[in-house]
Amino acid sequence: MRDPDRVELVELNRTQLRLWSWGDPGAPVVVLVHGAYDHGRMFDGLAPMVAALGYHAVAVDLRGHGDSGPLGTGFAWALINLDLALLARHLGGPVGFIGHSFGGGQVGGVAAAFPGLVRWIVNIDGLGPPADAMRPPDDLAVAIRGSFDAVDRALLGSPRPWASLEEMAKRRARSNPRLPWAWALHLAQHGARPAEDGTGWVWKADPMFGVGVPSEFSEPMLEAEMRAVARPVLVLTGSEPDTWRDLSDAQITERVGWFPDARHIVVPGTGHYVHIEAPQAVIAHIETFLAEVGP
Repeated sequence: MRDPDRVELVELNRTQLRLWSWGDPGAPVVVLVHGAYDHGRMFDGLAPMVAALGYHAVAVDLRGHGDSGPLGTGFAWALINLDLALLARHLGGPVGFIGHSFGGGQVGGVAAAFPGLVRWIVNIDGLGPPADAMRPPDDLAVAIRGSFDAVDRALLGSPRPWASLEEMAKRRARSNPRLPWAWALHLAQHGARPAEDGTGWVWKADPMFGVGVPSEFSEPMLEAEMRAVARPVLVLTGSEPDTWRDLSDAQITERVGWFPDARHIVVPGTGHYVHIEAPQAVIAHIETFLAEVGP
C-alpha cells in the first residue's frame, strides 16, 4: 500500500468529493471507483500501479462514503452517476474508469449516459446482483413502510460505536473472509471516524445508503444500460466463492455479453476483491487491455 501523492476535496454537484491521487497530474486520467460501503483508499495497492503505467490515478470517495459529503437521500444512483460524470469533466475528461463491485455498475452508468466523458472501463466483479434481488416487492405498502422505518433509523438513530479500529477490522474480516488481515485493518482505519462523544469509533458510510432502493432498478434496466456502453470494457472476476459474488458463471457470461465491446478474464484464486487478492495479475491484465484499446 502506498499513501496518495495528493489529497483534495472538490465541490461538485452540490456536494464535496474527496480525491486521492497518484502519479503525474498531466498524464491521462484514470478514475478508480470503490464499491458499496467502501472508500477510495481501497485502491492504495492498485492505484500506484496504474500510475506507474503512465497515468494520473484518481481514487474517489463516492457521495455518502469516506470523507465525501452525505447522500441526502437513499441509494442515490442517479446522483452518484452525475457526480462521476462531473468529476470526469472536472479532471479534463474523457477518462478511463476502474470500478469495483457497486462502483463497476456506476461507471457503466456514466459511460451509457455520458459516452463522451469515458475512454474505457475496467469492471472488477461489478456486473450487478442476481435478478431475484432486483424484483419489485410483492407488497408495495409493506415495502414503503419498511423504507420509512429505515429512514427513521438512519436519520434519527445513533450509529453503533465500536471500541477500537481492530474490532471494526474483525467485523470487516467476518464479512469478507478472503480479505488479508492487513487490508481489513486498512479499510477499517480509513473507513471510520471518532464517535462524537469520544468513546469509540463509528463507520463513515452514510447510513442512508441502501435505503429505499428504487423499484425501477431491474435486470431489464441493467441490461439496457450495459448495452448502451459504447466503450471498450474489461471485466475481471474471481474464481472462488465469496461474499457478494452472487452470480453464476452462466449469468456472468450473459451479462458480459450485454456490453457491445467487452472481454472477460477470470483471475484464478480470487474472490470478490480481485484487485486486492491478486494485484499483480490485475495490473498485468489492465496493461494488456490498454495496449489493445489505447490510453
